[in-house]
Amino acid sequence: MRLIENEKQIKIRTRMGEIAPLVGLGLLLAGMAILFLKPEWFWIALIGVWVGFIASMLGSYFGGRYLGPLAHHKRVPEALKGLENSFTLIVYKTPAAFLLVDAGGLTVILVRSQGGRITYANGKWKQHEKMGGLKRFAGQEGVGRPEQMAQVEVDDLQRYLRKRLSEGVEIPVRAVILFVHPDVVLEVENPPMPVFRTPELKRWLRKEGRRPNLPKETLAQLYAALEIEAED
Repeated sequence: MRLIENEKQIKIRTRMGEIAPLVGLGLLLAGMAILFLKPEWFWIALIGVWVGFIASMLGSYFGGRYLGPLAHHKRVPEALKGLENSFTLIVYKTPAAFLLVDAGGLTVILVRSQGGRITYANGKWKQHEKMGGLKRFAGQEGVGRPEQMAQVEVDDLQRYLRKRLSEGVEIPVRAVILFVHPDVVLEVENPPMPVFRTPELKRWLRKEGRRPNLPKETLAQLYAALEIEAED
């Protein structure tokens, strides 16, 4: 598998994930100190506390995606390692954060890093994890509605392609949801789109998820639109 990454974005946002929590903590502590020492500066202290809170939330957001063993830009390539060179993974360079290109079209990979037991039934996602509520209060992202987030990326990607492809050229675009936490347990009933743990996605792409190849002329246009080299 070929890998194309936006290294600049990864570097910048990794750094933001490292710095933002420290800035947030500093502002929160400074705001509390001002409230205690200078009560008449209440509004200054309040602004500091709110900015510190926002910085902490940003740190949690970027940290969850770019730092540690669950960093998305590390876990997704690991999950797909070993795929043939007919597959190209594009990371943070298109409207879809993780876009897999193959001879049959495009696959948007929506990444979730929650652990514990994740269930989907009757149109609702639930995360069953010890102290899950406390973790989310501390800034950990919940499972949310990943199918909706994936569909947004699909729609944005299709608009992106329409501007770059000849009129009438259609590229199949699908989405999958990938949970990258090694200890996640998935219990899903009739999900709106395919849902996988990291060990499962590669096998699916080679078997059930395999699609007929697009015409060579269409593939050439797609590679040009995505600014990647055609397969050798």
